[in-house]
Amino acid sequence: MTDKNEEKEYPDNIIRARIASGVVIKRDNKYLLVQENKVKVRGLWNLPAGKVEKGLTFAENAKKEAKEETGYDVKIIKEIGIFHKDGEGTVKHVFEAQIDGGDLKLPKEEILDAKWFTLDEIRKMKDELRNPWVLEAIELLENHKNAEKYLNSWKRCQADFENYKKDQAAHQEEFAKFAKMDVISQILPVLDNFEISLAHVPEKEKNSAWVAGITHIKRQIEDVLKNNDIEEIEVKAGDKFNPEIHEAVSGKGDKVKKVLQKGYNLNGRIVRAARVEVS
Repeated sequence: MTDKNEEKEYPDNIIRARIASGVVIKRDNKYLLVQENKVKVRGLWNLPAGKVEKGLTFAENAKKEAKEETGYDVKIIKEIGIFHKDGEGTVKHVFEAQIDGGDLKLPKEEILDAKWFTLDEIRKMKDELRNPWVLEAIELLENHKNAEKYLNSWKRCQADFENYKKDQAAHQEEFAKFAKMDVISQILPVLDNFEISLAHVPEKEKNSAWVAGITHIKRQIEDVLKNNDIEEIEVKAGDKFNPEIHEAVSGKGDKVKKVLQKGYNLNGRIVRAARVEVS
């Protein structure tokens, strides 16, 4: 009785949102889509999904829909996102899931077919998708995966460098026996790797805290070099090739076309020549 009374209180211009949940299932770099058999959407491809039933959480409902529409038991990994388009009444909660059992079995009254597609294939079949959110959810998951991969890479890099610093402290006396040139020649590849890593940071991640941390560590390395009288060899595209400070890696000619790796000197003595492409 209360629900009916509350329902009457909503003006006609207020959207009564319906809630659906579904899953993105990835295996061997392909995504599982189901082909609808309902009259209005027959032949269109969709993620395993459906309206949320009372008494179920969004994740529980997503698992149920996956089972009913594909026959697979799935394990929910995490929520990917919530999708809603202005003017539409359905809010979709989408979860990443992996197959945990069962066999492919389709309810023919609801599902015509189920197939695995690559992301590129799905992008090419936009007109065959039931709703744009299908592709949006998959692309968002891909972005999450890439972000996690980059983040883990930076974490490993930072952890490796922290371990490197600890090793330096533990073996300080041993390293003191070596000439400064030998120490610097070991540090330069680390600096190279930081520069390469930072050059591949996605645009949207450049202002993040972990990138700032990596950049700070890189600057610390550069300060160490400066404090030990290590200077970068100044070279740019268009400079005349100088075999005393340049190493030609590719190309022919006497002009620097591109700097491939920075060079350094110590009090005028070459620690490492700048590697360049010539033309």
